[in-house]
Amino acid sequence: MGLDEELSYETPNVENILTLVDDYEKNNLDTISKLKRDKSLELKRINGALKQSIDAHGPITKVLIGSASKRIHGALLTVEEKVLQSPKIVLRYIVVATIVGFLLGLFF
Repeated sequence: MGLDEELSYETPNVENILTLVDDYEKNNLDTISKLKRDKSLELKRINGALKQSIDAHGPITKVLIGSASKRIHGALLTVEEKVLQSPKIVLRYIVVATIVGFLLGLFF
């Protein structure tokens, strides 16, 4: 039962409405916590890349800023590659490739 359904009644039950709102807020707080964790991990990756750059070259100067940027970019790309390899996306690529192969077989 949703909030719209509860509000459509002539006399909605306040307890049901409060329960629905509480569930909604709990889901929002869980999402906010997850986003904070993701941001924290991203900042740790950036910090690690900067530390690697400093260890490799010494203090970061205008001349060495490109190297530091490449290390940061690489650290963030690693995360994106892991996301792309999720089973759902791999399965989607397999299905699309199979359909395209089948259609090409029909035409040729």
